[in-house]
Amino acid sequence: MIARLALVLLLLATVSTARLSAVEGIPRWEQVLNEVLERAEQERTGKEAVSPRALSARNPNPSVKSGTQALRPIVGDFVRYFQGPGLGHYRASVNRLQAYRQMITRVLREEGLPPELLWVGLVESGYDPRARSPKNALGIWQLIPETATTFGLTVARRDERTDPEKSTRAAARYLKSLYARFGDWALALAAYNAGENRVQSAIEQAGDRDFWRLSASGMLPRETQAYVPAVMAAQFLAEGSAVEDRSSVYDDATPRAAKVALAPFSLSR
Repeated sequence: MIARLALVLLLLATVSTARLSAVEGIPRWEQVLNEVLERAEQERTGKEAVSPRALSARNPNPSVKSGTQALRPIVGDFVRYFQGPGLGHYRASVNRLQAYRQMITRVLREEGLPPELLWVGLVESGYDPRARSPKNALGIWQLIPETATTFGLTVARRDERTDPEKSTRAAARYLKSLYARFGDWALALAAYNAGENRVQSAIEQAGDRDFWRLSASGMLPRETQAYVPAVMAAQFLAEGSAVEDRSSVYDDATPRAAKVALAPFSLSR
């Protein structure tokens, strides 16, 4: 098990290094998923015992740590990832966010969206307006050219995907359109990552509209299986906020009275 974990970590480091010229410092989430699942398996089988003192020492926000036990396991696993191996990326991203947070929050509210959706940007680009993926997704929100032009951006000559405010407006409108189509924030985020046609196809093949079941069945790409809980975990760590809602990122065994959804997954009115 330890040898396998070392191999996964080595692969993650190799892939990340290979992509530095494209998107510096941004994890490959499908590889992170391998890591967090491996670490979670070790923790649950007792092969990687961590003392409460050691856990507290690496926890940047101990006040929210105890709440992870009620979260869906994969969301809790990503919380621990951002507190451990992913802490450098998390802190650097939050530092970059400070220059854009007020603007992003304002634009999201103007578009009728919950401001907590700003944490999508941490997973997409670490809030780097210059971040570019191998598939030519660009900017804080990693919009591909087709999506950018659909939602009002110019990509010829001066590429407006690198404009923080204009790209935020376009991303907000895209997220709103995805929510209107799927009626569920977990599915909307999955579609933002994998594409709406890919998510729609998975729903039709499985006859199921529940993101968690689609993810567990393997109907969604592994990157998407990691992406959605990563966004939830980033927001949980940063905000520690919750709203009452029928949908929930919490485990199905959690008592009904304790079930709440993190703020991004309830559309503001």
